[in-house]
Amino acid sequence: MPQYLRIVKFICMCVIISGCQSKALQMIIEPQEWENLSVAKGATCTDAKMIDGDLKTVGYAKDGWIHLSLPTRKTIHKIVLKGTNITDATVFKKIEGDQRWPAILQIKNNRSNVIQMRRSFVTQAIRIYVSGTTEDERKTPLISSRQDLIVRHKGLGKPFVQEIEVYGFISKEKE
Repeated sequence: MPQYLRIVKFICMCVIISGCQSKALQMIIEPQEWENLSVAKGATCTDAKMIDGDLKTVGYAKDGWIHLSLPTRKTIHKIVLKGTNITDATVFKKIEGDQRWPAILQIKNNRSNVIQMRRSFVTQAIRIYVSGTTEDERKTPLISSRQDLIVRHKGLGKPFVQEIEVYGFISKEKE
């Protein structure tokens, strides 16, 4: 039996090398193209300047929240925040037909003005809760009355993003 498997493997390798690839094999091998879903017609955001495709404009989060809705459910593979002052944040996705928003990504101690997050998930909307910026105002530590602990407080700066890009693969229906 193992000899038959060797023969089958050899034949498969010959077919692949000779270029007589099946349609299924071509779909696996050929490179996929990315599509920025945030600039699609019907996409909305807390501040439209975040998804206008122009890095010269700046959009601000509302009360520390950024909401991005896509026109339809899509598989998202990568989220990029360009020109931002966000250091700490949590990304949530919406579950279809439900009001639950589970956390899917966390940003901690970011020091760059570009944030790239890679994760595959299906959703029609995402939320980003900003818990820290480079412009946070440090406040005097307070002593908690319950357990005599020192609690550090900070005043959240004004979170901004020049551009949000949400990427998925181009669907085969478009071609």
